[in-house]
Amino acid sequence: MRQLSGVDALHVLEETAGQHMHTIKIAILGPRDGQPVPAEEIRRWARERLPLLPPMRWQVLKIPMGLGRPVFVDTGGFDVDRHVFVERLPTPGGEAQFEEVVSRIASIQIQRDRPLWELTIVEGLEAGRVGLIFKIHHSIMDGTASVRFLEIAFDGEEEMPFDRVPPPEPMPTRGQLARFALRGQGRQYRQLPAVVRRSLVAGRDNRARKASGAPSVVNPLSGPSTRFNLLPRPERVYVDVTLPFAQIQQLRSITGATINEVFVTLCGGAIRRYLAARDETPQRGLTCALPVSLRRPEEIDDFGNRTSYWYVALGTEIEDPMQRLRFVKDSLDAAKEWARGDTELFAVWQDYYLLFGKMTLKMLSVLERVAKRPAFNAVVSNVRGPRPLSLLGAPVVAVRSMGPITRTLGLNMTAWSYGETFSIGLQSCRDFMPDLRQLGDCLREELSAFERGASRAAAEKQDAAKSG
Repeated sequence: MRQLSGVDALHVLEETAGQHMHTIKIAILGPRDGQPVPAEEIRRWARERLPLLPPMRWQVLKIPMGLGRPVFVDTGGFDVDRHVFVERLPTPGGEAQFEEVVSRIASIQIQRDRPLWELTIVEGLEAGRVGLIFKIHHSIMDGTASVRFLEIAFDGEEEMPFDRVPPPEPMPTRGQLARFALRGQGRQYRQLPAVVRRSLVAGRDNRARKASGAPSVVNPLSGPSTRFNLLPRPERVYVDVTLPFAQIQQLRSITGATINEVFVTLCGGAIRRYLAARDETPQRGLTCALPVSLRRPEEIDDFGNRTSYWYVALGTEIEDPMQRLRFVKDSLDAAKEWARGDTELFAVWQDYYLLFGKMTLKMLSVLERVAKRPAFNAVVSNVRGPRPLSLLGAPVVAVRSMGPITRTLGLNMTAWSYGETFSIGLQSCRDFMPDLRQLGDCLREELSAFERGASRAAAEKQDAAKSG
């Protein structure tokens, strides 16, 4: 048995009928020798290749009476017919049709009586392409682990680090699970005084940082309430916005910013445009939770989650993209500085589910209701995608990702770079944003405005240098 970390466990224990805790990873195969790759070949690949990866064999079991964090049991394999499905779009299947399939798949929870993933093969895409939609529970993979999964499951430069499928582990009894949990709780709570001391030190350092005049970190409940800041409902809507990566890189080069700073600024401008078009522009600026990987190189094949979060201002109250970029950069710098003292502390506290999950998160929910504002407004995530991939001799021409929406953070904007593309997966609840595609249009409009603003700023800088 493998006990889930606190971060992994939250994705299991906080899941509800409306709050799905899976992610979607999409690979689009180009034609092979001018023809689509047959679905039966992909099923055979899934049957032979995927059982070699440990997380694809993990089934989750809850501990009786909530005495501890859940555990994973290695099933030693799986029945491909319970995990792999085939759909065919009317030819030629366009992007909108494909996104509707993704939306429908994302709206249904993964069954817990089997390993926590599904693969839907979508035939009939235009130009002889085939879509692979992986629905993967967030407890078994975060963004960085998902990149690793694709790189070793598909053809590519990476060799498969796992060479055999072990025999299935025996399913533990309720008594065995309870004893396992109590022993673990005993060890864990003996470490609690040290965790409290770490927290006091971190709080002292943060106060000192503020006293020195460092930029202030974004606090919970500081943003407004918008149409997408409600508790989630089951039906999801997904839209992909694929931009040329060269344009994002050019903005980075002209402005001297990072890809992350450019992306967060772009998201803030797009949300501003979307809300303004509906006469819903709030006076307060929106905020976001930004996942940050804590995974060390030696943990690359551990899977699960190794993430923390930075809390960042989106600058939606600022119209000019260049001014917004400076504002976002200051907010990101403040979050980075705040996290530098003890990067692991947030993840450590999540191991204490009764304290963090049951008390802290419940208290935050109460404060949200009293303040009538969400803790934060959206999830904005940027992940460097995998190296060029192929499968069964066909090139992978696109890789896309869609992250979950949780609590009152009812909008997720997750970007993955892959080759020459920068794909942004947008997800919300259909009740909140049935016109989510228009947010995608706003992203493209904001990118153009950002490029114009950056070009003007660069030209003014050159003119100033010449006159100086």
